[in-house]
Amino acid sequence: MTEFERKQAIADIKENKTPSMTGITLTYNGERQKFDAYLIPLEILVYNPYNGRIGSEVKSFERQHHRLNPENPSDVKIIEDFLWESKVKANKETMESLLKDHQKQFGIVTADGTIIDGNRRASLLNRLWRNESINANEKQHCRFFLAIILPQDADKKEIIRLETTYQMGEEAKLDYNPIQKYLKCGDLIEAGFNESEIASFMNIQKGEVLMYLRVLKLMDEYLEAYGYDGMYTQLSGEDSFQKLDTALRGYMGGGVSGMWDYDLETDVSDLKSIAFDYIRLGMEQTDFRDIIRKPTATNRASSFFACKDIWEDFVTRHFDIVDSADEQSVQDIIDSNPDDADLTKLLRARDYAWAQQVKEQMESNFKSSKDRLSNKQNAAAPAQLLNKALSALSSIDTTQETFLFDPLVRNLIQQIEQTNNSFKKKLGM
Repeated sequence: MTEFERKQAIADIKENKTPSMTGITLTYNGERQKFDAYLIPLEILVYNPYNGRIGSEVKSFERQHHRLNPENPSDVKIIEDFLWESKVKANKETMESLLKDHQKQFGIVTADGTIIDGNRRASLLNRLWRNESINANEKQHCRFFLAIILPQDADKKEIIRLETTYQMGEEAKLDYNPIQKYLKCGDLIEAGFNESEIASFMNIQKGEVLMYLRVLKLMDEYLEAYGYDGMYTQLSGEDSFQKLDTALRGYMGGGVSGMWDYDLETDVSDLKSIAFDYIRLGMEQTDFRDIIRKPTATNRASSFFACKDIWEDFVTRHFDIVDSADEQSVQDIIDSNPDDADLTKLLRARDYAWAQQVKEQMESNFKSSKDRLSNKQNAAAPAQLLNKALSALSSIDTTQETFLFDPLVRNLIQQIEQTNNSFKKKLGM
């Protein structure tokens, strides 16, 4: 069915069919408006392949193969597979509910039949309708999708806003792969929305949007470093990137308390490159922080990077290790498997093969540096504890009546004085 035919069919439903739900309040073009929802035959609807739920899978596929066309049956199958695999257990449960209790939550479609909210439910209804083991009478309702039909004058920006609001709102986003929210922020910026608008759509603070965009930039740099440009399925988590973003921002600002005179370009670039390697290796978060953590007034030896002598030795050994690794280029893998639709598995196998070459040596380098860091931290412990004690004593308000007249205060001061005299005796003061 062509776009023109879909428009005619949907216009006919809106004009001549009785709505199944009425008076639904929706913010449209900045105003709260009332809409009706209709039962629409699934055969006149098309999926939105850029649905937030499967953003990383679609972007990765298109980077490797071709742009998905929701009107092409083979591409429709790919989109449906992505939607199914996004949450298999939840999809099975939703299918049971759709078959037994029908569709309870309405979707949203454009005047030309593109589903902007409800792609997953529509795909499950299609799956149920095609299931020949289910009696036709039992699944008859699965031929239809309950949805609001947007006006024909709905522009692209308003459609994107609605899509984001319903897909990535506070409750909905909990059901999404964490990487998708970063991609959605990037897409919205490219579409011309500002950070405040995006925050409103996604029901988050503007500062969180800014963080998402910074972390997405780091993720893109990470993928580019290994030849995985645009292949977001190669990302396995967000925590390390968030921690790295925080550390890099602090170091790039310069003037970090208690730091050595590191170079803002060379040394910070080395830090990012090494952090990427350990992310690729799959390092535990607690260990990862030992590489990048910024120093504080009470913890100068907070990480490898915070200690010049440890860092320089760690860097030298690290690059010797990773430079000795040999791996096939991404392009060679693509050329060697022209008909393989699942390049993700091949690239993950590439990561695994790389890890097998460097894992033991990288872990050994980390452990020896960690031992040196622990020794430095233990040596600095007395000064850090004394600094905390001095800070606590300095914060006491000596004008309060409880300080002047409480006998417990006098007793504690005497104990502090005795401890201080003991310390001075040990130091020969």
